[in-house]
Amino acid sequence: MAQIKALDKKAHANLKLTQDITFDHVSSNHILPLVVQEIVQAAQSYPILFVKDQNTDQFKVVALTGLRPGENLFSGADGWNGSYIPLQVRTYPFVLVKNPENTDQAVLCIDEDSKMLSESEGEALFDGEGEQTDYLKNRAQAVVETAQRVSVTESFIEFLVSKDLLTQKKLTLRITEEDKPYDLTGFYVIDEEKLNKLSDEDFLELRKRGALPAIYASMMSSMQVQNLIRKKRLN
Repeated sequence: MAQIKALDKKAHANLKLTQDITFDHVSSNHILPLVVQEIVQAAQSYPILFVKDQNTDQFKVVALTGLRPGENLFSGADGWNGSYIPLQVRTYPFVLVKNPENTDQAVLCIDEDSKMLSESEGEALFDGEGEQTDYLKNRAQAVVETAQRVSVTESFIEFLVSKDLLTQKKLTLRITEEDKPYDLTGFYVIDEEKLNKLSDEDFLELRKRGALPAIYASMMSSMQVQNLIRKKRLN
């Protein structure tokens, strides 16, 4: 279980961060969150889908990295087995948490249970004076930029939902000819027919938002399901 705590120069004065090329913290995640700005790149490796948060009813865009819950076909002992690593995977173990009393404010936090943290090796987070090192400043900046992209992504998805462009998609899978087919459910995709029926005004709005490349990339990414099946056969 993650232990997300606000980064503190006293409590975390001696912490150092090592690199984990296996990205073990998502080794059992069959879906990974994306921001709209990375969909085009991510679509070259993963099927891009949408899921609905059961608690908030809000949609999120994700990369499918496994063919069953609890499985990630890209996280391995020799490193990440894919050409693109999602931003929110790379920014771990840092996360920006909004202040519940003032949502305009956010606090840089860290997962204290991360295996990447050490007091004996790695890059120091604070110097001898208790100030953030350049390494931490750069990592923090990446987290802030990713959080800003999440906000843009939420706006992008809200527009898709407002135009009823998301439709449920059931993935029927069979790994080998001998296997029985099974279904992966709970996913949504962009409805091509509804997209083509958008008014000129709405379509122009998508173009102004710069959303069209991401939309078309997500639609074409369905062919990556076969890529996952090939990976599964090799495992």
